[in-house]
Amino acid sequence: MARMCCHHRGSQSSSHALALFFLLATSIALSSALVATSSNTPSSSSSSSLFNTIKTASVINPQTGKTSTPFDEEDDDDEDEGTQKKKSLVILLPQLGEFDSSEFCEQIIAVQDELTSNDITLKVIGIGETRAATEFCNFSGLSLDVLFVDPDASLHDALQLKRGPGWTLSDDIISDGLLKFGLSTLPGGVPEDDSLLRPTANAWLNYLAMCAGIGAPGTLKEILRGYFGDMSAPERFGSDDIVKAGFIEIGPGVGPVKIGPLKYSQWWGDEKGYQRPVELATVRLKNMVEVLTKWNTYVTNPTVIDRRGATYLFDENGKVLYEYQHKGVLTYSETMSRPLSFLTPYIDKDKARNPLGFADTGGNADDNKSKRGRGILKPAGKAMGLLKPIFSYENKIQAQVLDVEDADAASARREIEDAVSQNDVVIYTYGLSPFSSEALGVLDEAGCSNYKKIELGLEWFLLGKEASAKRLELLKMTGQSSLPHVFIGGKHIGGLFTGTAEGGPGLAALKESGELQKMIEAASSREKESDE
Repeated sequence: MARMCCHHRGSQSSSHALALFFLLATSIALSSALVATSSNTPSSSSSSSLFNTIKTASVINPQTGKTSTPFDEEDDDDEDEGTQKKKSLVILLPQLGEFDSSEFCEQIIAVQDELTSNDITLKVIGIGETRAATEFCNFSGLSLDVLFVDPDASLHDALQLKRGPGWTLSDDIISDGLLKFGLSTLPGGVPEDDSLLRPTANAWLNYLAMCAGIGAPGTLKEILRGYFGDMSAPERFGSDDIVKAGFIEIGPGVGPVKIGPLKYSQWWGDEKGYQRPVELATVRLKNMVEVLTKWNTYVTNPTVIDRRGATYLFDENGKVLYEYQHKGVLTYSETMSRPLSFLTPYIDKDKARNPLGFADTGGNADDNKSKRGRGILKPAGKAMGLLKPIFSYENKIQAQVLDVEDADAASARREIEDAVSQNDVVIYTYGLSPFSSEALGVLDEAGCSNYKKIELGLEWFLLGKEASAKRLELLKMTGQSSLPHVFIGGKHIGGLFTGTAEGGPGLAALKESGELQKMIEAASSREKESDE
């Protein structure tokens, strides 16, 4: 996977934060001055007229710089009848300089060979000019052969694509001076042509309203999905990918983070097979930095930054097989977890569901097995390691209070050693401990049906003398002060998230690495050999 590095000046990010605050505050405080428009009315055009609108649209071919149409003569089978040799996938992007565009195209690029082999012609039309197209293709990897640009979003308007709530700012209430102040804090600044002042302000107002979820169903949910992760989606960030934004560096992969002199690793860094927390947000950070550092190249017409895109799949005769209009920002698919699922009837199903080919556990979000050893318990479990000195001291004090003597300790140790030697897998638990319950779930998920569960009690503060003696001996034998304790093949492998003194990673980490299944199988083989 290619190394992805971007740089961004800190002053820009603070300016954009100010801009977001200012225009959103303005939109709310002056809501009475806003007049709704009817720009969000879906097109009622028939399939044939929809296809013809796109086919005959006046766009720019960035390779020649000349006006053309998206479909040339080579695409036509019978020009008089308007039929096509192949199916046509038409992607209308918003501004080329926007999160959605590069994020969506990364998926589209990955299936281009599949589209070709299944006789599907790809046409991508984005808002921008020739220079933006060249920059976009250099960054995203999209071929200029399939990209056309529409500087004024004429096709988007002809198709009546969405543009947020469709607000306009009242001339009587909001002065030009106030608008200029607000726009001065935004990328691109105040337009030189005064006639573009209010159209630009209206476009920004609608765009920022969409960022806040106003007139943009799904945007807030998608923003949160980028930060909190998605068990139903495949991984999204390569193991050797790196993103740099000023003094922040993320990578390689989703684990390591460097913020100035501070370095740490994300607690989900070892997890595999799904979209991890902040993973997609990191991809979006990379795309955002690319756009903001080259804003004047990407965005030459700020009066249309609120225009959204659409996806159309036509058959050979121009009949619509699939249609979707973006509802807001970061809503370029109706199935954002797997954006190209609509292509499953037409190309390889696995490729459509996971175009980038990153690790994928299958996408069954309702399958609790895939969640075992993950989630909020993980950082809590990691934090328990910080309390080890306290737990160790409390363990010893409890044993003293309950009058645990040397003979009790020796008996407890023998019972532990016997249990570990006589069983493939042994787990010591508390009945009310969520960590113990989760550890049992991990073993069940791994197919370990013959483990020996030994419950010391409901919780540590409810233990009797015998259980307290075992807890103390487990501490002395392993150095681990908390439960659960897991032994596989006679070897202590730690707890759910806590590792061993010898550097073992713990049960959840073994699951993520694929080593848990191997250890269980090896332990089972050992028992069979001893029986023979």
